Parts: sequence; structure tokens; C-alpha cells
Amino acid sequence: MQSKSLLIAIAAFAVTATGVHAYSGSPLMNRAGLTKVQKEAIEEARELRAAGDHTAARDRLVAAGITDEQLRIMHRIASETKSTIHQAILDKDYAAFQRAVVGLPLADIVTSQADFEQFCEAHALRAKNLGSTNQNGDLRRRSEDVVPFAAQFTADQREALRVARQANDRATIQAIYDEAGFERHHPKGW
Repeated sequence: MQSKSLLIAIAAFAVTATGVHAYSGSPLMNRAGLTKVQKEAIEEARELRAAGDHTAARDRLVAAGITDEQLRIMHRIASETKSTIHQAILDKDYAAFQRAVVGLPLADIVTSQADFEQFCEAHALRAKNLGSTNQNGDLRRRSEDVVPFAAQFTADQREALRVARQANDRATIQAIYDEAGFERHHPKGW
């Protein structure tokens, strides 16, 4: 059995390193208004995507009646949850942290004020050892002078790219990347 200290350190690393999908547990799906069938479809779609079958994942979501709007709501809720957790860590506010992690695996790891203090310390050490942090406590992942990828497209290209992705039209996606001057590195199965 792993020691609790090790689990807390790993959890501190995960909070900084993971994307918003790590914060999208069942309580967050409830807040998004998903049915039990839709929740199951999302879990199955995640597994399919992890296995590299993006088309089957998308088809599973469509078959369950999950809309783009519901996915956007879930993403927003997960992002807000991540930000709330980070703010609680920065403020060293255990009560706010407890409210933010209800229903998430992190709630089973950090179960006391002492655990939380150790968690905050591990989080701070990680930030100190791996680089500076921004105002949200997130490690800076890129240089300040690097323009975000999506900002390099025109508004029309971004909209066309969104529609092409929704339709799973790989040829159009590639054409948009070519037009914008990007070399596309294709994932497996392209």
C-alpha cells in the first residue's frame, strides 16, 4: 500500500499538470444536467478516445443525445472547478478546497487539515522546482512571447475548423491547416 504522503504529493502534481477533464466527475455531470445514459456515454466515449477511436467516441455521444452546448457547459464547469481548487490552494483555504473537491477522487486523498497543508506544500514545491506560476497557480507552459495556437487562425478559419471538426471532415481540417501555414502532425488513424 502506498503511503498517504506519496499520494498527496502525486495529487499535488496532478492538480497542476492535468487539464480540466480531470475535474469532470459525476457531480459535475449532474450540474451540467446530464442523464444517467448520457453520463455513461461520456465515460464510454472517454475510453474510446483513449484507445484512439475518435469517430466511435463522437458517434457514442451523438447516439446518447449529447449536444455541443452540453459539452461546453461541462468544460466550463470543470474549468471553474479547477480554478476554484487552485485558488483554495493559493489561499490555503481548506474549507473552500473541501467544497471544490466534493465527489472528486482528490477528496479521498486529502481528508484532513494536515493533509491539506502537506498538499499545499507539495504544490508549492512543484511550482518552485519546475518554474514560475501565473496568478492562478498554474505553471507557465510557454514563453510569454509565444502566441497561442488558436489565435494564429483568422476568425473565419476558426469557425470553419470548428465546423469541420464537428463533421469529422479531415480533408477540410487539413486544408484549413495548410491555408494557415501549419504543418499538421496527424494522430494515429489519420
